[in-house]
Amino acid sequence: MNGVFFSIVVIYASMLLSGCGFDKPTEQGDQPQLIDPTLCQFSQGSCRQANASLAITPVNAPSEQPLLLQIYLPDGYEVVDARIEGRDMFMGVIPIQFAGNQATATYGSCSSDYMVWRLFYTAANQNGEQISGVFDWLADN
Repeated sequence: MNGVFFSIVVIYASMLLSGCGFDKPTEQGDQPQLIDPTLCQFSQGSCRQANASLAITPVNAPSEQPLLLQIYLPDGYEVVDARIEGRDMFMGVIPIQFAGNQATATYGSCSSDYMVWRLFYTAANQNGEQISGVFDWLADN
């Protein structure tokens, strides 16, 4: 009997936790009520991290449309490797080629209405010193 009770508790807890995201929209067109503070909010300006900042145009980061990415690094650093991937869901790997501090990218749409994308970057200076980081944002925000 204890095994059955434990199984029921695990299933019930899983059902409760599976809906515990950052206030995902419940109906098409609804907007999340809370903003995940770890995600970039490009409508408020460039997203700042320890070593860099990132801006995306258009600021709502729409799916299936060309995006302009602008990365700002410490003086003397240039991006040597960059890619975009889904943070929580595998959607493939999108390689990004920066020319100076700019690149363009397009990513697909997701049926979940809550798709977080992540830019991984590595930058180096002329002495070979490297920095790296990530930026996360909500698509179609």
